[in-house]
Amino acid sequence: MLRVFLYAWFTAVMALTAILPDVGAVLVVRGLLVRGCFRKCGKNFRIASGVKMTFTTRVSIGDHVYIAPGCWIQGIGGVTLEGEVMLGPFTVLASTNHTKKNGSYRYGDGIPKPISLGVGSWTGAHTVITAGTTIGAGAAVAAGSVVTKDVPAHSIVGGVPARILKENVE
Repeated sequence: MLRVFLYAWFTAVMALTAILPDVGAVLVVRGLLVRGCFRKCGKNFRIASGVKMTFTTRVSIGDHVYIAPGCWIQGIGGVTLEGEVMLGPFTVLASTNHTKKNGSYRYGDGIPKPISLGVGSWTGAHTVITAGTTIGAGAAVAAGSVVTKDVPAHSIVGGVPARILKENVE
């Protein structure tokens, strides 16, 4: 029951603040209003308008995290955003994979797997991070990429599916 209330609170705050501009003070206030909805939420959390999130109680957020407009986070498999993570606009974190039942994906069970983004990592706009994926600390995901495998720390990946473009970037 508590999970449902927290999800409803998150949805209500996001809907009621959607008309406000995404400027620093509004991002901070929005973050303060929803911080109790998560498994854990660090300081200076900033969240832009249009963010959709399910199973918020399975999402952990570190210090100084920023979630840009239009992101969609499916928390059922568990999502961890460590400190200083930035999600670019319209990033999708899908923590469940589909299975077939009687030849159709419509009624197949989902297989939840956690997603983790390491300290200081960043996703460009319109990226997709799939279930069971870990993005290493200080890694960057190029805009429009689909990440289906773990990304090493301090690397840059891009493409569909994403592949390593540069390693050991400091």
